[in-house]
Amino acid sequence: MDRALLSAPVASAATRPHIGAVLHCEGPPPSLERLAAHVVARLPRVPALRSVPAGSRWRVEAGLDLEAHVVERRLEPGPAPLEAAVGELIGSPLPEGGPAWRLHLLHGRTGDGFALLYRVHHALQDGGGMLHTLEALFADDADAPSSAVYPGFAAPARASLRDFATGAGALLGGALRAGSWASLPAGFSAEREHRWCEVPVDLLRGAARRHGASVNDAFLAALAHALAPAAAPPRVPFLVPVNLRRPGEEAAPGNRVVLASVALPGGERGAAGRLGRAPGATGALKSAGVREAVRRVTALTPAAVMTGMLKAVSRPARSATLASNLPLRRRLGFQGAPVVRVAPVMWAPLGVPAAALMLTYRGTAAVCFTTDPAMPGLDGLRDRWRAAVESWG
Repeated sequence: MDRALLSAPVASAATRPHIGAVLHCEGPPPSLERLAAHVVARLPRVPALRSVPAGSRWRVEAGLDLEAHVVERRLEPGPAPLEAAVGELIGSPLPEGGPAWRLHLLHGRTGDGFALLYRVHHALQDGGGMLHTLEALFADDADAPSSAVYPGFAAPARASLRDFATGAGALLGGALRAGSWASLPAGFSAEREHRWCEVPVDLLRGAARRHGASVNDAFLAALAHALAPAAAPPRVPFLVPVNLRRPGEEAAPGNRVVLASVALPGGERGAAGRLGRAPGATGALKSAGVREAVRRVTALTPAAVMTGMLKAVSRPARSATLASNLPLRRRLGFQGAPVVRVAPVMWAPLGVPAAALMLTYRGTAAVCFTTDPAMPGLDGLRDRWRAAVESWG
């Protein structure tokens, strides 16, 4: 296994670097016993749900007591209690002494419908691992391509010397470039606020096509516009998790991502102008050769060095916005109850005062914005991002 990619937990499961998703389901809610039995039946597909750290690697336990992992909460009627419950739960502890994940059955807010909130510690699963879990538990089209792996690795990728140089630049850029909050040396708080919004994927896709860009480019360009008032520096830095999972690694626990640095235009440009220049900023990370080079470099890099780089990019002088995009390609459901919407959830790590996680599913792009309330100007980030996207329509 890859030493630097297989990251065992560096913190207790009770700490807060969580990632997850809310599945909005149609139909009457199941009983907790029925949901737990469903999870038990599909556990063989998801070894990560039975994995615990064993030194620098993972050990798959033979059995699993689901009482601490599959739980329920009854909500008051209306949409607000669901959002409030999710905001509370994403920052709450996960089970200790066992696999660090939990599946919540949330029901009662409507007469017909329920939600499933899956939460996992980021050390146990990255975004790709989370997508694999959702598909393994709630998708029945077993022959469909997995959303967990990087599609560019479907065929063997070769890395040139130029690819290695480009990849190294992306890995080191965040430790060298000034951050968005360099003028606020007092540091960040440990508090987090969560806001969500949804837009049609076609808004992002249509604008991207007009500018020779991708959906991810449009996501980042709108985020750069939301972060860059007229007085902003010429470039808006981002930390972007780069998926390095190959076919055959869909179910592997641990992290097979690495944070790369990209910067989009800042200053007084409009949202369309930023989108037009986004492909030039992100083009290297779309190359299978560069990703192969990054994978090889990180696999050979000692864990202490990777940890040091992470600390460097999470100090106020270097910190940038964390921006991640997860396309969920397979349709989900629970025993005949279709999943009609999926919203991502996350708790931004300390040292990252702003994070945006976008998940696309069935024509909708849902974004979770996680911000540090101590940082000025971030409370309107969601609304400015949505306005930028809608301006392209």
